Amino acid sequence: MVSVIIYNNPIQMIKQFKIVLLLLVTFTTGAYAQHDTLKIYLRSNVTKNGIQLRWTVNSPGAWYYTNKNGFIIQRYTLVRDSIVLDTPQVKILTPVPLKPPALDDWQTIATNDNYAAIIAQALYGADFEVSGGTKGVGEMIALSQEQEQRYAMAMYAADLSFPAALFAGWGYEDQTVVKGERYLYRVVPVLDNATKAVEEGAIYAGLDDYRELPRPLELDALFGNSSVLITWNFNLLLNYYNSYFLERSEDGNLFKRLNANPLTNVTESDRIFYTDSIRNNQMYYYRVIGLTPFGLQGPVSDTIQGMGKDQLIYIPNITRILPDAKGGVEVSWEFEEAGNDFLQSFELQRGDTDKGPFATVVSDITPGQRTISYPNPLPENYLRIAAIAKEGEPAYSFTRLLQMPDSIPPAIPRGLEGRVDSLGYVHLKWMANTDADLLGYRVFKGQTEGEELVPVNDIAIRTPEFTDSVSLQNLNAKVYYAVTALDKRYNQSSLSETLALVKPVKIPPASPLLSECKAEDNGIRLDWVTGKDETLVSYIIYRGEKTMDETRYLHTLRNASVTTYLDTTVLEGVDYRYQVTAVNQGNIESQRSPVAYAKAKDKKQNAQIKKFSGKRTDKGIELSWQHTMTEPKSITVYRKESEGAFYLWKELSIWENSVWDDSALRNTLYEYLLVIKDRNGRPVNSQIKVE
Repeated sequence: MVSVIIYNNPIQMIKQFKIVLLLLVTFTTGAYAQHDTLKIYLRSNVTKNGIQLRWTVNSPGAWYYTNKNGFIIQRYTLVRDSIVLDTPQVKILTPVPLKPPALDDWQTIATNDNYAAIIAQALYGADFEVSGGTKGVGEMIALSQEQEQRYAMAMYAADLSFPAALFAGWGYEDQTVVKGERYLYRVVPVLDNATKAVEEGAIYAGLDDYRELPRPLELDALFGNSSVLITWNFNLLLNYYNSYFLERSEDGNLFKRLNANPLTNVTESDRIFYTDSIRNNQMYYYRVIGLTPFGLQGPVSDTIQGMGKDQLIYIPNITRILPDAKGGVEVSWEFEEAGNDFLQSFELQRGDTDKGPFATVVSDITPGQRTISYPNPLPENYLRIAAIAKEGEPAYSFTRLLQMPDSIPPAIPRGLEGRVDSLGYVHLKWMANTDADLLGYRVFKGQTEGEELVPVNDIAIRTPEFTDSVSLQNLNAKVYYAVTALDKRYNQSSLSETLALVKPVKIPPASPLLSECKAEDNGIRLDWVTGKDETLVSYIIYRGEKTMDETRYLHTLRNASVTTYLDTTVLEGVDYRYQVTAVNQGNIESQRSPVAYAKAKDKKQNAQIKKFSGKRTDKGIELSWQHTMTEPKSITVYRKESEGAFYLWKELSIWENSVWDDSALRNTLYEYLLVIKDRNGRPVNSQIKVE
């Protein structure tokens, strides 16, 4: 039995966290019921003068076991002055295992630290009732899962008080660290069962890892009637802070904390929400301060400010909307006379949908007025009455739909333009109409000048553009288009001005004539002449060997003003045949030119690899070679291991004559294949083995 004089009213203190614990237990019930492995979760915090460690275990059973046997902390010095030590220096920081002290030792710290009191109650209390009720789910969980409750609440309290965690043996602060050194810390549980599976906690840290704590982010507030909802992002800095203090000021200088116990997030949301009661029309300032699991407070956030406003409790209600003789409407509404004293005015607002957005069409309506004239309504309107309060937010009526009779067509579309592309697709566009009740457009089409245009689309299109297609095989040189506009009552405008579009040309151009086909040192040069066709856009060159029956595609020259081409891809001593065609703007290709012949010059270059060798060293395998090519195109090395297949290993620059294989393993046979291509793409190769 634990004496209550350890701390003030421990059960009441625990009940303050009943929601948190209830959630923790709900999520952990069953999940921790069976754990064969004792796992330690370790985190660190680097201060200017030391390294703090905090750890926990993975289950209530593991928690009970390690509280009984304790932990040992080992430190391995791995780096000193940026040099990795050949042999790490090992130091046992806790010759005596860390574990919770006896009950009597908790008296002093539990009196001054409520979270230490909670840990003491979880460790030694005979009863641990946290639900705060006599029936229901809380009591059932408390009765059936007491060990889970003790574990969950103890871990939660340790996260909120690092001194309490240190006292309980669940934390450690290393003040013997040296700047310039880096350490590996291991937290090892003391085992009384050699067969127990353990996943030890380990972390790598040094004093050079010290960083200033960040400021809390995304602080926001929603001010209402005598209250404010304050929220900020919890998950964004979860690696730094697990709880927060919220502070308030009435002058922007002197801040007071609103929560004695740190706030944490117990929902699935990534934000914390806090509601504060305030006086209306008084400016308030808020800021938050993060608290780490090591008990460190970060810098304050940016300050956010605002004030509460009285909200209007009376709501207007539109009762009728009647047309008048001038083409407008008369709008009437109800509103409690008692609310007139709180009003500044009424407004009549209009939107295109019942969701808005709404714009004011009649303003400055006196508070005692209940009827107003709306002189120029659009064909379709969603209307509402806004009661503008002297202080606070407006109050709005429900929206009412108003549809006006309409027989006037929209304006005739203007600015129609377009083009027909080489595939026969027609691209039209025009200036958008500004009619408020515009539904869309209809497009009309004709094949000959002067004929009646027929509609292309049955359903009105919403945007001022349209794509159509025409046949390029008929004899009509032009196609004709016009556009009309429709409103939401299906009133249709007159046709726009008719647009005549010229179809792309479909007649093939004349064949070019090869005037010269001559072998030069660096290839075969072609020159040709063509007719004076201004629609030409490109030429296509075809090539084949003289012994072949046909020529095949070689190259497209996309400049009709250039009538010469040098074929540098020929092989030495080979006889070639060439043909050329012309292509016009309609992408129509002419017949091929008559065949011209030429034989590529033979430079008699005897390209070969004179030497390819490999030598194994302590660094790997060094490959080197010599060749007789004057202008190699590429150098490639392939590799295979033992009985494997060759694969591409390296692509090298053409001036390189050696390469290192520093990934080669000892006692492994490697084969290398060196492939060098000359400037015409002809390869020579050589192969070696290296053991």
